[in-house]
Amino acid sequence: MRKVKVLILSHKFNKNSIAALTGALQICPETAELEPSVLWNREDIVKEAAKASEEGLLPVVCFSFTTLHFLDTVKELLLLKKQLAKLPVPPLYIAGGAHPSGSVEETLGCGFDYAVKGEGEYAFPALTAALINETDPCEIRGVCRLENGRLVSKGRAQAVNLDDYPPFPERLIKFSYIEITRGCPVACRYCQTSYIQGARYRHRAPEKVLGYAERLVSLGVKDLRFITPDCLSYGSRDVGRPNLPFLEKFLSDMKKCADGRNIHFGSFPSEVFPTSVTEESMELLAAYVSNGNMVIGAQTGSDRLMRHIGRSHTVDDVRRAVRIILGNGFAANVDFMFGLPGETEEDEEESIRFMTELFSMGAKVHSHTFMPLAGTPFGNLPPVTVSPKTAATLEKLAGYGIQYGSWKAQMEKSNRLAYFRKVFAETGDAEKAVTESDNYSVPPLQRCSL
Repeated sequence: MRKVKVLILSHKFNKNSIAALTGALQICPETAELEPSVLWNREDIVKEAAKASEEGLLPVVCFSFTTLHFLDTVKELLLLKKQLAKLPVPPLYIAGGAHPSGSVEETLGCGFDYAVKGEGEYAFPALTAALINETDPCEIRGVCRLENGRLVSKGRAQAVNLDDYPPFPERLIKFSYIEITRGCPVACRYCQTSYIQGARYRHRAPEKVLGYAERLVSLGVKDLRFITPDCLSYGSRDVGRPNLPFLEKFLSDMKKCADGRNIHFGSFPSEVFPTSVTEESMELLAAYVSNGNMVIGAQTGSDRLMRHIGRSHTVDDVRRAVRIILGNGFAANVDFMFGLPGETEEDEEESIRFMTELFSMGAKVHSHTFMPLAGTPFGNLPPVTVSPKTAATLEKLAGYGIQYGSWKAQMEKSNRLAYFRKVFAETGDAEKAVTESDNYSVPPLQRCSL
């Protein structure tokens, strides 16, 4: 038996996954007594790891990250490995999350000792238990390592039943939004949800959701928020076919449970899918939810491009949904993504025309830039830059207060990450790839034609 100290590097973009993973540690008998340290900066990780090592414990430094944060995470890893290189008990470095699940060999090649491929609620506590028991973690499905450049793995971790795991830890006062649905049948070609979490809805039982909401209310949380790819899909098997009786009972029960707290349902991170929006579904939400806005994904104003990226709805579906949302007293925030693979100048112009139409109806646009996400059909495509004409239009609309979003920062990050991955694939040297990506200049317009 070996004593371990679990150290987790957290930030605002992974706090929900960290809450779920620490909750899973608490319900696994072999790890239930561990007190993982969830830390928010590298300096604290260094202090805690040094202290644990000096006391004879094995420091297990854990990271959970998406493709968007892969480069930043590798930078943190390389710095930590330098700072902790001379400890008496050398740390182990563990990776998990969407990017390692989609590109596990690349992740391990950057210097992680183990990576979890797939969902972590079972695999992460089992990996930790294996370290305690000094058995081989790679006997566990989902746990991977490199051995002489060869991947050692029993395959992807099995998808979990959400009812078997809490969305946050009971013992630690670190809570998150409540995940009510995982997986998505739509399978947009740029999105990791369907390809990593599965192409069917897996719902947490309403009685479980209510129990976790009661816990949050008892602790004084004022806003109840939920994680789902489409809030109106909760309780349904099919895209665009809300189970309204189920939803009405759930929301009615939640309103009683909330006892005056705010219920956020239909705003981030629980948007609505265009074909799920009907007069009846919006009237239902209007009766129970506190958010004054609905977030809806359009991504483009081109029907041709919508088909190409696998959205499974049309421009007219978005137009109709926005009209219904606004007609029921909600604000409408519509997501658009620029630089999509195969996007032409004509597609961009159609998107701008559609955005202008939505503005005239009273909606706002939330703008994004395409990023190739690991594990998706578009995951190995080059990133793009937004054309000067579109960039100028977005800047102008932002000045009017009708367009917002981090599209410019996403474009920069996407291109730097792509360059890092290119250099790393060519050299196998993560430190060299980090240095070169820091000095990389994002090019002007470059389209990705398919």
